[in-house]
Amino acid sequence: MKINKKTYFPKRIPEPKEMGELEIEEFEKLAKEKYVQWTIPLLDHLIKKGKINYKAKMKILDVACGPGILTKALGEKFKNSLVIGLDLNKVAIRLAKRNSQKLKNVSFVEGNAEKLPFFNEEFDIVVCKDSLHHFKNPIKAIKELIRVTKKGGVVYIQDLRRDVPFEILKTVIPPDDLRKKLIYYSVRASYTIDEIKNILKKLNINKYFIGIRKVISKYKKIGIDLKSLRYTFRSRFFVIIFKK
Repeated sequence: MKINKKTYFPKRIPEPKEMGELEIEEFEKLAKEKYVQWTIPLLDHLIKKGKINYKAKMKILDVACGPGILTKALGEKFKNSLVIGLDLNKVAIRLAKRNSQKLKNVSFVEGNAEKLPFFNEEFDIVVCKDSLHHFKNPIKAIKELIRVTKKGGVVYIQDLRRDVPFEILKTVIPPDDLRKKLIYYSVRASYTIDEIKNILKKLNINKYFIGIRKVISKYKKIGIDLKSLRYTFRSRFFVIIFKK
């Protein structure tokens, strides 16, 4: 393949298989290692851009929660809220329950993002982190995220972008170990921002923010390497949808 340094993968290629136990356990290790870099800025961004009072009593859903690292963080930050993590993978649910076993306001259910087992307008906040590229039908999945969100509520989606800068992608090329494979195949299966905009257009969604987060210097004070944080932000897009 000829390398286009702007978009290494010109066409989306779905991931070769569903994540197995080894892959999920490796991702859990990675997510814990990158907790400060991946999770704290996301929570800050969600609260600020979503104009959310994290002290309020709410109901929050974390869709495709994996081993539940973000779900746990949501439970710790939104102490007065009920937080539910959902994933289709039994191994992920088992790990997620173990990671949040000390939190009384966090629980987990097994379910499909494209057919959420919840009522209409049940949640104040619905979050989906780094998982949209896993879904067979992203239009149906986003429609479901919006369906279960209350009027006036917020849907926050973050995912890897296929048009990630090559200087970042090259750190996992060749994908010669499990961790590199996880990232490489996920980027290859992801969407560009323009593709996400087209999906939102098909869903007739007009009130949203979409973009790439910018690094702010305050994170240096809590020990986050700003270069690594910049890589994290530039390799991902975010979408915030406000349900009318």
